[in-house]
Amino acid sequence: MSTLSLRGILENNKLAGANYDDWYRNLRIALMHERLIDIIDKPAVTAPVPKEDGSIDNDATKPYEKYLENCLTAKCIILASMGSDLQRQHQDMDPPTIVEHLKKMYGAQSKTARYQLSKTLFRSTLDVDSPVGPHVLKMIDLIEQLEKLGCKLGKELSQDLILQSLPETFSQFIVSFNMIKVSCDFHKMLNMLIDYENQIASEKRKELLW
Repeated sequence: MSTLSLRGILENNKLAGANYDDWYRNLRIALMHERLIDIIDKPAVTAPVPKEDGSIDNDATKPYEKYLENCLTAKCIILASMGSDLQRQHQDMDPPTIVEHLKKMYGAQSKTARYQLSKTLFRSTLDVDSPVGPHVLKMIDLIEQLEKLGCKLGKELSQDLILQSLPETFSQFIVSFNMIKVSCDFHKMLNMLIDYENQIASEKRKELLW
């Protein structure tokens, strides 16, 4: 992958708070590709100390000048990957300070958001008299939000969570779904559940007519 395309990932997924984990992962990939990851991972290179006569050894100056050049490049990449408000807030900081400050700002928020989303997801249950469509759509949305925060549950576990949230009236559907091991995405599963719900409703109407 080219340098431009890697930077494009950051530009197309700029830091917006909730996506901090994804942004930070993409940033590290871009910096590693450009051999700049040491700028944020290792201690800063210090300026060479002048000799007693006030002169500075050229051999000691070159690594420091190279570090300053790399530091500026890394800073530009980081600033370009965030919105204008965050740019203004961090434009006078060096790269390690920027990363540390953003971690304090958004790292804890991501953990709190993951906790609240997972809590809501794992405790979701469908009331007997409530429609299955909105309920499952809400669970799918929670799963997708968790994925954006770096918490990937996987398709099978996610489908299990959805099935476990359903009332006893869907027991036959759950048995059939697990037995035939249907390979489908969330929205196909949703359509199957809605069809099953309509089938149950139709059978109840027939019973009333009899």
